[in-house]
Amino acid sequence: MPPAIAALLQQLADTPHTRAQLVHAHRGTGWLFPGLAPGQPIDAEAITSELRAFGITPRSARNAALAAQAQDLPAQVLADLLGLHTNTAVRWANYAKTSWADYLAARSV
Repeated sequence: MPPAIAALLQQLADTPHTRAQLVHAHRGTGWLFPGLAPGQPIDAEAITSELRAFGITPRSARNAALAAQAQDLPAQVLADLLGLHTNTAVRWANYAKTSWADYLAARSV
């Protein structure tokens, strides 16, 4: 994890949650980035603007993470895990120059 993000996450984990909350019907683990609506995560646009305020570009970080995952996982597994369309996952695998032909051949033996 990049040091800038790691420092922000550590600061978030160390800071007590001070927003007044109503009694929760669901007593599970809370969201790492809670939104304004109870029980909902922060909106994508809101977290994007907050990250940009700290000099973090979410688009490039997302693309780098997807490319790294495409190198490590077959396209169909990547699509299933991240909720991507199979064609999108195949495009990411092609971008990462990953061929799973050897893996598939070894599995068919």
